[in-house]
Amino acid sequence: MKTLLHVNYFEGKGRLQEFLDLALKYGYNGVELRWKYRYDDMTQEDYRKFMAAWKSAHPEMEIVYGGCVKYCRGAADEVKADEEAYLEFLNWASKECGTKVMNFFTGDIQPEGVVWTDYANNGSGGADEGDYERSAAGLKTVGAEAAKLGILIALETHNAYLHDLVAPCRKLLDMTACDAVGLNYDQGNIIINPNFNSIAQVFETVGDKIYYAHLKNMLIISKTDNRSYCGCRLSDGHINTMEVMRRLKDTLRSGMFAVEFPNTGDGIYAAGKDMEYIKFIKDYLQI
Repeated sequence: MKTLLHVNYFEGKGRLQEFLDLALKYGYNGVELRWKYRYDDMTQEDYRKFMAAWKSAHPEMEIVYGGCVKYCRGAADEVKADEEAYLEFLNWASKECGTKVMNFFTGDIQPEGVVWTDYANNGSGGADEGDYERSAAGLKTVGAEAAKLGILIALETHNAYLHDLVAPCRKLLDMTACDAVGLNYDQGNIIINPNFNSIAQVFETVGDKIYYAHLKNMLIISKTDNRSYCGCRLSDGHINTMEVMRRLKDTLRSGMFAVEFPNTGDGIYAAGKDMEYIKFIKDYLQI
């Protein structure tokens, strides 16, 4: 199994080169980045050239990108433009970066009057049948192009999106019925939802469709309806990362996962310590 470093360990203006150096320094097998660069020190075209050159210099490193087309609630013209842009990016990423997996979202669902952190009532909790139908239709299009390129599309289990918990994920994947489309399993997102799924429930329900994974951890401070939490080091928190890895060992289709840093603290130090913990788990489980 390959371990990738997510850009949220050290993200910001002027930080891309140093972030990539961290991945190399600590022995990661690749990185996960965003498909659209967010800062004004580099244009999107420069970003692409930079990453293509980095891949050429380090062909052994995997590069995964995250992206979104707002199939659920986006305006028709916006969806069309974003879909065309995303399909073009897929082809570029495959050709220039050898990308094998894309982390993907079908657009947030936040009903009027519902705050973003009310995870029980946004995402799948605020969805209707049209959200499933539009998402499935869009995913068929994206999945067909990805299949031609040998890329796997992995929907992140993420709050405020249709694909937040395992039941809606299962429904959406069955409606999409495309082998190239599966899940990016993130228990760190699931555990903070008031209707959260256990690790066992995840693998019982969607274990056959886990293509990629994010590993991070959370401290659950309050188990009330608000489900108060804070991000923490991968080896700490209420998620049994050893158990997650034990189950991923035989189910993770791409053979790749990324560690994340849901924190504003020292991501440089955390990147090194989290890799130490991953090495401990791999050694213990003989992965």
